[in-house]
Amino acid sequence: MTTFPRLLALAALSAILPFAQGARPEVLEDLPGFDRPVSAMFSSDGKSLFVVNRSRGEVGARREAGSITQYSVSEGPVFKLASKRFVVGLTAPSDIDFLPAALGDVAPAGTLIVVSGTPLIETEDGRITKDASDDFIGLSLFDPLSGKLLGKADLGPESDLKMKGSLPLISPNSITFDKSGNLYIADTGIGGNLFKNRVKAQPAVYRINRAGLVDLFSGTAPMDVDVMKISSIPGDISYESRDDSVYFVANHLQGATKGAVFKVSSDDFQDVMKIQTVCRDLTALSSMRMTPNGKVLLATNSGELHVPRGKKTSRLLRFKPEMTFSSPGKYGLLEEPGGSFIMAVPEETGDAGAGKGQRVRIVRMPPKF
Repeated sequence: MTTFPRLLALAALSAILPFAQGARPEVLEDLPGFDRPVSAMFSSDGKSLFVVNRSRGEVGARREAGSITQYSVSEGPVFKLASKRFVVGLTAPSDIDFLPAALGDVAPAGTLIVVSGTPLIETEDGRITKDASDDFIGLSLFDPLSGKLLGKADLGPESDLKMKGSLPLISPNSITFDKSGNLYIADTGIGGNLFKNRVKAQPAVYRINRAGLVDLFSGTAPMDVDVMKISSIPGDISYESRDDSVYFVANHLQGATKGAVFKVSSDDFQDVMKIQTVCRDLTALSSMRMTPNGKVLLATNSGELHVPRGKKTSRLLRFKPEMTFSSPGKYGLLEEPGGSFIMAVPEETGDAGAGKGQRVRIVRMPPKF
């Protein structure tokens, strides 16, 4: 090779290397000291990170021991603990979101909404409770600045407030809002036999219209409620504005657990025939999010990150050095200038096992994702 072509090749290689070296996901830091963290979400302005702690014992959730932790976030990003127990006294909280629009006089836009509750509650003698009829299963509203409770709506089997034409909540797992302010709730249906009046197990995804939410938190049974019954256990649920669709993770539990991701347009929510398969027959999945450039990013139960490639295959994302997450939960995303983004991934066990080392791992993803 002559000198000039060699110089051109070296110049091209030097231009590529910085991108190649930064092309893999990078762990920035670990935030420690949580109590079974299951969900994390950044505020809309990116200045706060809220983490749901679903405190548990050996066999079930600990009654009124769940909480929400708040971190402040500044440029860098730099995370600083603002309140370890920003909200306390929750039983089995699962997920959080922020109201995209005000609910009349009930709550302003930006209010923190929490879904919580399960019949799988551990008693003081370390067993599952035989009757969860008096426990709260539903939605709560909190002031995102003070943590003050603004409203509650019990939607469990024994509550007085019934959602017309739908099933009660049994063990809700995840929530999301669409662009119109309608709320979607994924419910596993697990544990319906642990109430005075037994409820048949039925996995489902609910949609409560914005008007229905106003009714709900005003103490009136909401009329604007739709329910979509599904045949597998729903996990994480997320709305994507690009195609006005709701995406949700589902795991089939018969035989070897298989994970799938489905989507349905908000216009076709109740039409089961309109549900589209994004991917299926993958390993068991714990959570998913849409990246800023519209890719589906999956977290598996085994702690790996994948991007679907076709309906039955996926591509593993590798870290440098190699690592996997420990019991990953629902993770928050924060966009950065230039196309990269930050992930806040809750880990229920961390490195030290149950009860210790539980953390939120902060990861930077490069622009190509």
